[in-house]
Amino acid sequence: MGRADDDPDGAVSVPILLLDPPREPFWPLAATRPAADLLAGTRTFHARWRERHGAVAALLCDDEVSGSAFRAGDPPPVNEPPGTGSGWRVAVATWVPPRSWSFGDEPAEYRCGDEPVAWRLDESRAREVSGRIGGPRWGGSLLDAVLDLGLPHHEAGGTPCGSIWETMDANPALVTYDAEDFAGAGTFSGVDPGVLLGDDLRVGEGVAIGPFVVLDARDGPIVLDREARVEPHALLRGPLYVGPESAVLGGEVGRGTSIGARCKVRGEVEQSVFQGFCNKAHDGFVGHSFLGEWVNLGAGTVTSDLKNTYGPVRVEGPEGRMDTGLLKVGAFLGDHVRTGIGTRLTCGARIGAGSHVFGTAVAPAWLPDFSWHDGGARERVRIDAFLATAETAMRRRGQSPVEAEREIWRRLQAGS
Repeated sequence: MGRADDDPDGAVSVPILLLDPPREPFWPLAATRPAADLLAGTRTFHARWRERHGAVAALLCDDEVSGSAFRAGDPPPVNEPPGTGSGWRVAVATWVPPRSWSFGDEPAEYRCGDEPVAWRLDESRAREVSGRIGGPRWGGSLLDAVLDLGLPHHEAGGTPCGSIWETMDANPALVTYDAEDFAGAGTFSGVDPGVLLGDDLRVGEGVAIGPFVVLDARDGPIVLDREARVEPHALLRGPLYVGPESAVLGGEVGRGTSIGARCKVRGEVEQSVFQGFCNKAHDGFVGHSFLGEWVNLGAGTVTSDLKNTYGPVRVEGPEGRMDTGLLKVGAFLGDHVRTGIGTRLTCGARIGAGSHVFGTAVAPAWLPDFSWHDGGARERVRIDAFLATAETAMRRRGQSPVEAEREIWRRLQAGS
C-alpha cells in the first residue's frame, strides 16, 4: 500500500496528531463519537490517515466523546499528546489530502482553499502549542494554538469534509480514492449466471455473490470487503463499498454508497453511508443520507432527498438552521435510531441518537437525542428502556456496550 509520507528515516518519525473538528455540523452522528471515527469511502477518517501517512500518535477530540467504542476501526490514543522532541505533524482529521501530498520538513500551515487543514511544527513550536492544549475541547484548543503561530501557508488542495452533509456529498469520490488502496483477494464464490459491467471489481476474502446479480462498475469501483454477501437478483452500482460481513439482500444499491461492517441492506439506496451494524432489511428508498450504528429502519421507511423547488436543502439542529448548498440531501440518523413501518423522513431531517420515530405523519425536520415521536408531541425515551433494547440489538451482532458508551448515552438522555 503506497503512502505519501513513506520515508522511514524522515517525516514518519515525526508524530501525527489528528485534530477533531467541531462536532455540531456532524450532529447527530457525532453525538456519540469523534468525527474522525466516521466512515467515509471504504474506511474511517482516522484509519485513512494511519494507512496513508503512518501511525497516528494521538487524536484530540472533545472529552464528551473520548470514550467512544470506535467499532469502525482501531483508535489511536485519545487526548494523550506525545512528546515534542521531534516536532509534530498536525491535521484536521476530516480533511482528505491529495494522494501525493506530504507534510514536508519545514514549519508550515497548509490550506484547502481558505480553510487551514494541516501544520508542520518543529520542536520549539510543538512545545509552545503543547502548553496551550487541554480539555474539555482538546481539538478546539489545538486548533486555536496552531492558528496563532502564524506560519507561512501553502495551498494543499484535497477534500474538506466539515459537516455530515459534506461528508455524504464527498463519499462517491472517496470510495474511488480508497479503492486504489484496497488489498483484496481477487476471487470470490459465486453462482452463475451473473453480470459484471466494467472491470473495477475488488473483493476481499470469503466474499459470496448469488445468482442473477448485476455488478455495474462502469461509473466507479465496487469494493466488497471480507465475507461480504450479495443475495440473488441484487443490482450493485459503483462507486460502492460493502463492508466486512455485511449483506446486500436485494434491490438497487450503490452510486456513492458506503456500507460499514455487519449491516443488512435491501431496497433502493443511493449515495448514502451506513456507519455499521445497521439493519435495513426491507424495501424503501434511502438517498443522500448518513445512518449511525445500530439504526433499524422499519419496512417501507423512505427518505426524501430533493425539494419540490429544486433549491438547496437547509438542515436544522441544536445549532439552528444551516444552508447545505446542496441540491440533494436526505436524512441523518444518530446511533440506535429506530423507525416504524412506513416512516417518511423529509429532506435534511436530523434525528438524534436513541430516538424512536413512527406514525403516519412526515417526521419533523429535526428531533433531539432520545426522542419518542409518534406524530404528536415529542416525549423523551426512558434510559432504562433504551439500555435494554440497545443491549438486545447489540447481542444479535455479537457485541455489547462498554461502560464508557453507557455514560455517553446517559449524558445525552439526561440533556435531551
